[in-house]
Amino acid sequence: MAKTKEDKLDIEKQTQNGIRELEQFYIEGKVDNMLDTINEQKEKLVQDMIKYANEHNKPVKLDKDFKHIALKVNIHTFIIYNYFFKSITPIGCQEPIYNAEKLSMVFDYYCDILAEINDKIGDYPSSLTSFCKMAGLTLYTLRSYKNSDDYNMRIIAEKIYDQIGDENVTMSQIGAVRERSTIFKMKAQNEMVEKVQPQVKVNVNTEIDIDRINKKLNEYKMFANKKGK
Repeated sequence: MAKTKEDKLDIEKQTQNGIRELEQFYIEGKVDNMLDTINEQKEKLVQDMIKYANEHNKPVKLDKDFKHIALKVNIHTFIIYNYFFKSITPIGCQEPIYNAEKLSMVFDYYCDILAEINDKIGDYPSSLTSFCKMAGLTLYTLRSYKNSDDYNMRIIAEKIYDQIGDENVTMSQIGAVRERSTIFKMKAQNEMVEKVQPQVKVNVNTEIDIDRINKKLNEYKMFANKKGK
């Protein structure tokens, strides 16, 4: 049965109300409530990962009878990024206001999802941008947490930067990701710049000191004459 105009308006209204409730939940919600909701979402995503892995297997090894004996999940990077790291708040909502405890909880959730992806689907590196997307933050906001007046918030933000940076370096060292692109991404996200080599200026005096040369020659001649006598 086709939906009437009134039905569509009711669905749209319910959707808008749901968005407002979700927005308010992550802005003002209690930590205990957040933990329950995050765990529910995590369980759902893990089941979706298992389904994704089963549907995207590709053969990578054959036996002598040309039968498939090994499979590998075909990773579609954008699908993983856009689905498994979906923001906990819709993009049009107000940015969540985190304290240190809530931010660390969401980062733990992010790490859990990332670990499940790498276990069930394949090598997928962490990044500040994918974490910010999931947390509903901008990268600018996360950077501002590193300079927060709240000591605990500064520590959590520094830990997030350090852990993601270390994970990316490790993955590049073992060849799981491309080293150059990983380093470039880290520099871009962390606003890192190459160290500038000190400019050393060497002054070379090219003017020939004729008098000094003649003096040395005369001294050598005198020494030679004395030696010959």
